Parts: sequence; structure tokens; C-alpha cells
Amino acid sequence: MSLDRPKELLKPVKRRFILLTFVTAVLVELVPLPHGSTRWLPDFIGLLILYWVINQPRRVNIGIAFMMGIVADVSTAGLFGQHALAYSFTAFLALSRQRQLVMFNLGQQALVVLGLMLTNQIIMVVVRMLTGSAFVGWSYFLPPLIGALLWPLLTKLMLIPYRHNSV
Repeated sequence: MSLDRPKELLKPVKRRFILLTFVTAVLVELVPLPHGSTRWLPDFIGLLILYWVINQPRRVNIGIAFMMGIVADVSTAGLFGQHALAYSFTAFLALSRQRQLVMFNLGQQALVVLGLMLTNQIIMVVVRMLTGSAFVGWSYFLPPLIGALLWPLLTKLMLIPYRHNSV
């Protein structure tokens, strides 16, 4: 699998598709899994926010990231505003360098996504610790690594509906 960006022109992205991807990510987060098996799963909502902020910054921005963070807080019954703060901050960081990020190949983007997802996790740990919770352990930082490894696959999958059919 090549880690280069596609060279062909793509069809425009529809808002319905963006909404469908976010709904799917929330539903994936809500799937009940055995205790302990969620330690290695990446934050799919956070990954999608980064994907859309990098590739469609006019349609998905800090405000959308904040709203998706509120949805994630409500759906996970976590500390209210924790995900919203983390997603907003990482969306801001991604938007501040968006023009550079789209020029990177997928391997370089995966490294940036690793840094952004680690930042996301660090913000959540700091917020939890400020509210009196204990440190959750170093295994809490494994999902950003898995998310970065999945980044090229996610990018390839998200581009499938928008490639022109060559006949």
C-alpha cells in the first residue's frame, strides 16, 4: 500500500456523508465490549474529527469538534466537557497547520496524527486529575498509537466514495 496522496481529482464531499461518518463513529463508541478490551481501541470520533479538519476545513472546524466532544461526553457518560475541550484544542492545532498537513504523505500525516491524538489523551488525563481522579496508567496512551497506525487505512477508506469511476 502506497503512502502517497491520491493524484486524481475527487468528487465533492457531501455534508450527508460527513454526518454519516460521525454518526457511525458515535455508534462504534457505544458498542458494548468486554471489560479491558477497550484499552487498545482508538478514539474513532477524534480520528474522524482530525480527518475532516485536515481534508475539509471549511465544513468541519473547531465548532464541529466542540459539538462532537459534547456528544462524546454524553455518550460515554464521562466528565462533561472533557472530550469537547480535547477535540477543540486538537482541531485548532490541526487547523493551524492544515495547509501543510494536506501536502504530507500518509506516513507523515500518521506521525502528526499520533502527536495530536497523544495531545488529546494528555488533555483528558490532566482534566481527570484536576477533578480528583487518579492517574489511569500508561496503557491509556496506547490508543493514539493504534489510531496513527490506522490512519492510512482510514484515509483510503474515506476516499473510496469520492473517486471517479474509470470506465
